[in-house]
Amino acid sequence: MTFAIPETTFIVTATALALGIATQVLTLRLVNLKAERRMRAEISQFQAEMREAVRSKDKAKEEKLKKKNLQIQQMNTKVSTARLKVTAITFVPFLVLYYLMAGFLGGFGVTVAYSPIPIPYIVSATGTVPLFWWYSISSLTFSPMLTKLFGTST
Repeated sequence: MTFAIPETTFIVTATALALGIATQVLTLRLVNLKAERRMRAEISQFQAEMREAVRSKDKAKEEKLKKKNLQIQQMNTKVSTARLKVTAITFVPFLVLYYLMAGFLGGFGVTVAYSPIPIPYIVSATGTVPLFWWYSISSLTFSPMLTKLFGTST
């Protein structure tokens, strides 16, 4: 089954948007955003204090902060791990969906959009945009907006 350019463009864009929404919903469910924000603020404050101590050559403060360094590293790992859970859960299903979408639309090399701007490696000389690049552009376009909309940024 093949589709015309406007339909394929819409299908790929809608899929990227739906997957972005699914990711944000999972983030809301799996990540303790309040704790993450608190930890990130504490990490940022620690790093600023450490930079200031090094810059002002305050050895006493620097030693005091070095003792807290392990705790801050553990906190940083905890923050990173929480977001990694969402990626681990969504990665394989998203790949499967991408492959299904490619099969549905006519293959990985199918043209899904046209661009008047020749962008090297993304838009061909004839102005066509393949599935992978259009999906990537759509996903990267919606991701920051969805993050703000769902309030999942830290």
